[in-house]
Amino acid sequence: MANVISDPDFEEFDGIFVGDKSGTSLPPNEIDFSRIIPYMKANNKQFADLNPEEIEQFKF
Repeated sequence: MANVISDPDFEEFDGIFVGDKSGTSLPPNEIDFSRIIPYMKANNKQFADLNPEEIEQFKF
């Protein structure tokens, strides 16, 4: 890519934003955020305000 100007702050950036190439990965998401976020907005709650039973309703 001849038209790319390298940025010295990102010389070691390998294109992976989370984790690394050594096989480290995040655990799979268990919560359906497309359903829980409207629920939290409707009930004026933050995620930390939800009890375990409420969270369980939105798990995959």
